[in-house]
Amino acid sequence: MAVSLPVPFMAAFTFLLGTVIGSFLNVVIWRLPREQSLMRPEYSYCPHCKARLTAVDLVPLLSFLALGRRCRRCKAPIAWRYFYVELLTGLLFVALYWRFRHDAAGAVCQILFAAVLIPIFFIDLDTFSIQDSLNLTAFFIAVGRDVWGIAVHEPGHALLWGWLPRSLLGAVGGVLVFGLVRVLGWVWKRQEAMGLGDVLLARAMGAMLVSVVPAGMHPLRLFPVWILLSCLSGIVMGVPLLYWRRRHEGTGNREEGREAGDEVDEEEQEAESSLGRELLEIGQCLLLWDAVLYVLDTLHPERLERYSEEMEEDAPPAPTAIPFGPFLVLGFLATVFWGEALTAWYLAFALRKPPQS
Repeated sequence: MAVSLPVPFMAAFTFLLGTVIGSFLNVVIWRLPREQSLMRPEYSYCPHCKARLTAVDLVPLLSFLALGRRCRRCKAPIAWRYFYVELLTGLLFVALYWRFRHDAAGAVCQILFAAVLIPIFFIDLDTFSIQDSLNLTAFFIAVGRDVWGIAVHEPGHALLWGWLPRSLLGAVGGVLVFGLVRVLGWVWKRQEAMGLGDVLLARAMGAMLVSVVPAGMHPLRLFPVWILLSCLSGIVMGVPLLYWRRRHEGTGNREEGREAGDEVDEEEQEAESSLGRELLEIGQCLLLWDAVLYVLDTLHPERLERYSEEMEEDAPPAPTAIPFGPFLVLGFLATVFWGEALTAWYLAFALRKPPQS
């Protein structure tokens, strides 16, 4: 007989688990952009003095506060982000557990998916880049959730037309919508309007979002509200972020760079990009070419290196640019929690019959 644990106990356990996972995510956020292994060294260390951290230093939330946000050995300050990531992960895990408490498989997969989104959020915010390994992990979690639902005949996970998993339809939808933004940006201004990493992230989110749709509804039902909330979060939070970035970075360094001849040659930049290349990259996203190359990397690492050099963004972000990945994350999470309610409200409003005179 299955034993049902009390909700408060599960919520407390989920929060503690989230803080522990958040501590590891801090390692991911620090090491991945610096191309450091997550396994070597297998212990955590202070980024300032390189001293190995012990169990006393690694108790989630408590160690940070007890040490006065300073390294116990070199006394260097520790960024508040370490505390925020642990707390945010714990709270988000609890919220997702509550949202999907009647769907164990859904809760587990949504929590795993969120655990990937958190480092994507902070890494993209800092570096204007999203690692392929994170995007692929998120994508396979989303597809795995759908495949499990198909295998156990879970409502809302039946094959479309008898052969197509819904997650793949969602992935195609995500790529087409945000890939179109990337292509139109190039056509309009001959410059990148959206990074390829954002398109790959949208692919994973589109694949996961179909699992949130209630059974019997169209798989892409939540796409409009997801796109709208992502764009709204970009507008509401992007403007203050852009102001903060311009204020802290200033214009002096850019002017000095121009005087020194660091300005990118526009003709050369256009030669490296073309409409054909933009469409080719979107096609590669649809065909999961990045996933294929990661498998080939285990046999021939030089193949992936050549591909990465071709696919990486050539030009640094412009002073007026902001990363869109964090806003995709915010829009996705808002859709997971409130997307169905917002969609139902809008449809009821739009289909409401006017009073007859």
